[in-house]
Amino acid sequence: MSNHKLIRVIVRDTENVIFDGEVDRVSSFNEVGRFDVYPMHANFISIINQEISLYKNGQKIKEIKIEQAIMKVKQDVVHVFLGIESLFVDESSPITPEE
Repeated sequence: MSNHKLIRVIVRDTENVIFDGEVDRVSSFNEVGRFDVYPMHANFISIINQEISLYKNGQKIKEIKIEQAIMKVKQDVVHVFLGIESLFVDESSPITPEE
């Protein structure tokens, strides 16, 4: 193994850890479009959608289809929290399609 930096990625839903491992790139989508997170990326938090793709040594090692999730990047650790729509079930929605 070379000494290039890796990112630790932890993907979890409301009950389980779906992925916990090291990769060299994470790719996903937010309101701006597709983006990639590499080692030494700036810290940020974003609502993501569509999918999360994990890459190691230039190869896609895992792809997780999602509706919506929160991604938090801090000091080469990426946390992805799935199932956030269940956190907002009790919120009153300003849009009611039946009306």
